[in-house]
Amino acid sequence: MKIVKIENIKYFGQYNDFSWPDILKTFERYNFIYGWNYSGKTTLSRLLRIFEKKQLHKDYSNAMFSLELENNQKLTEEVIRNDYPIRVFNEDFIEDNFDWNNENAEIEPVLILGEESKELEQQLKQKQNEKQETEEQKKNKENEKSQKEVLLQNKLTAKASEIRAVLSITNPREFDKNFLVQKIEQIRNDYSKYILDDDRLNNLRSLISSQKLDSLNLSSTSIDPKLGQFILDVNSILNIKVSAQKIIEKLNKNTRLSQWVKEGIELHKEENTCQFCGNVLTKERLEELNKHFSKEFDNLMKMINQKESELNKYVDYINTFSFPDKARFYGEFRHDYENLMRTFDEIRKKYINTIKLLIDELSKKKGKPFESIVINQSIKVDEENEIIDIFKQIKTIISQHNDKSNSLEKEKEDAKEKIKFHFCSKFIEDEKYFEIIKEINQLAIEIDKLKQEERQITDQIEQIKQKIESSAIGAHKLNEYLNKFFGDDRLRIEQTQNGRYKLYRNNQIAKNLSTGERNIISLIYFFAKLEEANFDLNNAIICIDDPVSSLDANHMHRVYSFLSEKIVNIEQLFITTHNFDFLNLIKDLYKYGLRNKEGNFYLIKRINRGNDCFSTIENLPDLLLKFKSEYNYLFSLLKSFNDIDDKANFDQLYLLPNILRRFFELYLFMKYPDGNKFKEKADKFFGCSSETDKKTMTLKIMDEYSHEQNPEHSVRFPDIQELTIAIEFVLKYLQDKDKEHYDALCQSK
Repeated sequence: MKIVKIENIKYFGQYNDFSWPDILKTFERYNFIYGWNYSGKTTLSRLLRIFEKKQLHKDYSNAMFSLELENNQKLTEEVIRNDYPIRVFNEDFIEDNFDWNNENAEIEPVLILGEESKELEQQLKQKQNEKQETEEQKKNKENEKSQKEVLLQNKLTAKASEIRAVLSITNPREFDKNFLVQKIEQIRNDYSKYILDDDRLNNLRSLISSQKLDSLNLSSTSIDPKLGQFILDVNSILNIKVSAQKIIEKLNKNTRLSQWVKEGIELHKEENTCQFCGNVLTKERLEELNKHFSKEFDNLMKMINQKESELNKYVDYINTFSFPDKARFYGEFRHDYENLMRTFDEIRKKYINTIKLLIDELSKKKGKPFESIVINQSIKVDEENEIIDIFKQIKTIISQHNDKSNSLEKEKEDAKEKIKFHFCSKFIEDEKYFEIIKEINQLAIEIDKLKQEERQITDQIEQIKQKIESSAIGAHKLNEYLNKFFGDDRLRIEQTQNGRYKLYRNNQIAKNLSTGERNIISLIYFFAKLEEANFDLNNAIICIDDPVSSLDANHMHRVYSFLSEKIVNIEQLFITTHNFDFLNLIKDLYKYGLRNKEGNFYLIKRINRGNDCFSTIENLPDLLLKFKSEYNYLFSLLKSFNDIDDKANFDQLYLLPNILRRFFELYLFMKYPDGNKFKEKADKFFGCSSETDKKTMTLKIMDEYSHEQNPEHSVRFPDIQELTIAIEFVLKYLQDKDKEHYDALCQSK
């Protein structure tokens, strides 16, 4: 595969609308292109590199071009995605493949060689930055989570301490923040229902601080209910009628008298006289009285007396019946107990009164033993039911007291649990506990995600490092070329474990590499990379753009020698240069080293016409091809401009200040090889010229308008008339002062 010619280029740098001139020789196997700086050489190399990179140049995305191949095929912007055996060495290659001042270098300079490695280095740096950012985010999240956790833990600890104080728990281990969290988890779904009002809370707190009281004897609350039976007994007695032999009416009607007489009979059994009046107590009177008070009568009286005694004893029993003191009861029972006691006292009085009414009824019966008596209708059994009921109530409250006494410890434990749940619920509500837990859990999720991202990035970093290491060209190959290039090992490269390189100069870390040294290493790497990749040079198109840029004469010859060996088997070669000495070396190489080899020399020029500035390709002028110096060529350009009338359309008008300066510098160097500066030599050459104004203007043009890299050049370009005068002034002075030399230059033109 060979490129025959460049049919056209549009919108690509200075090649705005280039077409291959008919008189221009087509490309051969070896193609050598000369051109001054900024003439368009590198732009031409970038055109070829488009097919290597398979993408348009980033600065010329609208470029259009067509390159004709030897088989009549075309290379255009439409087919750049295909594979072509084209490789280009230029400043873009150096930029893509080298990182001379890597900021991550442990010892500078650590070289990053290779476009892939450099891209991987950029990826590595990006991933390392991502890792650092991720670590920073994770650290911030962890700090935020830690702060929230510490704050929450402190609050939990304080709340647990508060609960222990309320419950009089002296051992912190019995209820610490961990127990508090457990309680919170138990009520998390419905915690609000465990919040107590103040009264209920105070009661529970009183309960847990209360002392256990003794159980009370329930037997003291038992009573023998006899009223109903007493009523029946008394009623039965009242219904008894004594059958007397002879009733003494007076005694029958006077109960007190009857009782008095009855008792008197007993007192006078052994007496003959009345102890009251002293009269004789006759036998007849005693018999009369005994007939009134019969044995049946005596039995009745005895029955009445026994029942009276029984009723009186029962009254005493009821009167002396006692209950436990209220002080022995728990506080919550005392009020009800006191009320029951008051009720009991009232009922007891009624109950006793009813018993006494029965006693009264018996007393009445004593006076009326010979007739049946109807019981007092106010005597009822209701009081008995009331006293039985009140006893039940008292027994119930005593049972409650006893139950509480027996179950107090359990109630205390229950109360403590309720108090714990109350404070837990208040803590949840006041501190927004679950919201904080949610925030902490969310931070934990985010931290875990960042950790996972960090692990992934770390894995990616390791993978990139492995790729860098695996893609690195062996240092031995680079050192072999360096040694061959310099003839010694003054410069040596060592490959590090991570795919990077360290550069040594005379066994010391090489710092502050010159531009020339960098270019040499870059060129060596370019060919080492081709060989490492087993690239087939026999079927390749290689473009070397300005390989001796910034090199001194000694290094220039070394580059020439290195390339002489490498270009022999290349299918098609393009070499560009701005250095005329290197061009002369190439001419010798072509003439003596590449005999019977096909090749052509070309000139790239930047042309200014009006406001247009563009590059063009020409056959190398015979003057440049014939002579070993561009001195003759520069003179021919100045002479041609001086001789024509239409100076405004001179194709290199805007380069003339630079051309004039370069020509005059070369002449003065030969004329005055004394080492003085340009201005001193110029003053010596012009001497005491009478045309002082022309001399001043000429030197000003050469000094101020001859540096094309000056961004103000196009704006400050001298007037054409001034430029014409300056060139004519220099050539006339040369002709006058050195006519023989001037004539020789004219003949060479």
